[in-house]
Amino acid sequence: MSKQVTLIRFKFKYLTAGILLAFAMNAFAVESFDENSGKKQVQLIELYTSQGCSSCPPADKRISKLLADDKLWSSRIPVVFHVDYWDYIGWKDRYAKPEHSVRQTKHRGAGNINSVYTPGFVVDGKEWRGFFSSFRWPNPSSSEPGNLHLSYNGSDALVTFTPQAKQVQSFVVNVAWLGIGLATDVKRGENRGHVLKHDFVILRSMTSKLTSDDGYALQIPFSSTGLPAARKYALVAWVESEAQQPVQAVGNWITLN
Repeated sequence: MSKQVTLIRFKFKYLTAGILLAFAMNAFAVESFDENSGKKQVQLIELYTSQGCSSCPPADKRISKLLADDKLWSSRIPVVFHVDYWDYIGWKDRYAKPEHSVRQTKHRGAGNINSVYTPGFVVDGKEWRGFFSSFRWPNPSSSEPGNLHLSYNGSDALVTFTPQAKQVQSFVVNVAWLGIGLATDVKRGENRGHVLKHDFVILRSMTSKLTSDDGYALQIPFSSTGLPAARKYALVAWVESEAQQPVQAVGNWITLN
C-alpha cells in the first residue's frame, strides 16, 4: 500500500470522526432561550383533563385553539395537567401524574375552585366555567406585578423575579416542559376507539421556593432528557402564592434537537 493511499485513509478516518462528533454534539444542542414576561401580568390558563374522561376532548380542542392566538406567550400561557383519578375506569393516561391531581385538589382546599372535576379550567387562580357557555377567554389582568425572567442553558433553568411589591418575602416557582402535537390512540375506557390530540401538556415539572434571601433568583437543574416525543416543545415558568394564586408567568417555544 502506498504512503499516499495510507495518508488519504488516515485523513478520511479522522474527518469522519469529526463529522460524527459534530453530529452528536448537535443532537443534544438546545436553542438559546432567554425570555422576559415584562411588568404586566401574563395570564395563566390551567386545564385539568384526562384521556379517560369522555367530556374532556372538547376542552382539549378548545385550549389547542390558543396555538393560533396572537397573545400566546406574550399575554397568555396555557398549561394542561393530565390527572390520574380516571385511570381506574379502563385506560391509563400516559401523561397523567399524581402531583397534577394533588394540585387540583389543593385549588379546592384554597377555595380557588368549588369541586374537583374534569374538564376543569382555572384562569389566573380562579375557577372558570366559561368553557361551557362562552367562546371568549377572560381578558388578561392589567396589573403589573413585575418581570419574570427565564433562561435555559441546556441543563439548568435560571428563574429571576423582580416583584413590584417589595414587602412579599417568598413565592412558589414552577418550571415545566410542555409538549405540543401529541396524539394517543385510546384502546379502552370512555374514549375507546378515538385518537386524542393534545397541546400544551405538562410533560415534566419542578416546584421550588423563591425567596427574597436569594434575591428572588434560582437555578434549577431541569433536563430535557427522556421527554416523551412531541411535535414541538415549550418551556414555561410561573410564580405563585402558597395558595396557588399566579403572580407572573413567562414562556415560549424551544427547539430540542
